[in-house]
Amino acid sequence: MPREEAVSKLFVGNLSFKVTDADLQNWFESNGYPVESAQVMTDHKTGRSRGIGFVVLKRNDQLKDAVDKLNGQSFSGRTVNVEAAKSPASNEGPHPQKRGRW
Repeated sequence: MPREEAVSKLFVGNLSFKVTDADLQNWFESNGYPVESAQVMTDHKTGRSRGIGFVVLKRNDQLKDAVDKLNGQSFSGRTVNVEAAKSPASNEGPHPQKRGRW
């Protein structure tokens, strides 16, 4: 039986395309949330930001407070969405089949 780990990972959406990993980390820390890691997701082909990121907090007990405080706040000129990250296993439902080209 797999053990459950406390989730401390946050999803951050609607980021400015100019925001870097360091910017994201600094924003959380300036709001009182120590960060273990922060990553802005980029397109692997172009290297450009996808406008989303993930933040892992050092303290699991701050997750709900961070969501409550930061969701809907302005960061780098955009109103950001902050929510607890969903695990890949929580993506329920059927997955579309990939089909080859004709």
